Amino acid sequence: MAARYCSHCGQPVAPGAGFCAACGAAVAGGSTPGPVPVAPYPPPPLGAQSYAPYPAYPAPGAGQGWNAPTFGPADHAALSDVFLAAMIALIGIVLSVVELFASAASNLFNATSAGTGSSVTVDVTALYVAAALGAAGVVLFLLGVWFYRRAFRTLAAQDTRFSTPATLTLVLFIAVVLLIVVLVAVFAVLFQAVQCAGSGNAITSACIAAGTVLGLIAAGFVLLIVMLVGAIGLLIGIWRLGTRYNEGLFKAGAILLIFPVLNLVGIILILLAANSARSKIRSGPPSMPFG
Repeated sequence: MAARYCSHCGQPVAPGAGFCAACGAAVAGGSTPGPVPVAPYPPPPLGAQSYAPYPAYPAPGAGQGWNAPTFGPADHAALSDVFLAAMIALIGIVLSVVELFASAASNLFNATSAGTGSSVTVDVTALYVAAALGAAGVVLFLLGVWFYRRAFRTLAAQDTRFSTPATLTLVLFIAVVLLIVVLVAVFAVLFQAVQCAGSGNAITSACIAAGTVLGLIAAGFVLLIVMLVGAIGLLIGIWRLGTRYNEGLFKAGAILLIFPVLNLVGIILILLAANSARSKIRSGPPSMPFG
């Protein structure tokens, strides 16, 4: 006779028994196949590495491409400042060209030598014109640097890559202001020398304090070095604008700004890049990807 098993607990049932001796459940007649034993899975060893069922992807905005950071009003404001700074720089270059031609057309300084010594004749009117044009150019330059610095500072709140350019651009601004003070002091020394020369404006060595002039020249040299460091920070910031907004014209413009003649082309490229990036932000979706 075939073995019988309880349908509730699976234990063997004695032949002819009406109830299961293990659980007490009623047992029907006939044979019932027993359950298939299942071996329990052993627990994982201590210290074993566990794996997540799905890979953890980075949150939106943490990388490049499809999950690039979202650009909004702050980026639009920063690009507007960059556009305005480049426009001011363009006007400043035009004034510099005008000042160059004006200085070349007039004999600002005329050195003469005689038996009693050497002297320098100054065209006071031309000197005032050159000073006025130079002052206007410097003011425009400062405005441009200030707008660049404000743009980098706005972006630094969202992108730490612009923190250093914002700081160095501020250093450039301060160095230019101090250099203006030195140039004003030089102009004052020259003006006093003209007054000392009297009629004819023939300036002799007795009318100029050599120690003061040398000190001002040394201070101006140090400030020029500081300005060079700040200008490098400005160029780095413009280059990083090209990286953030995927605009190669920013990078090309930053390189061309180094060269005295090609800097005009560089400023134009920066204008085009800023306008293009602003257009992308205005026309794109709320989370449009940039490089």
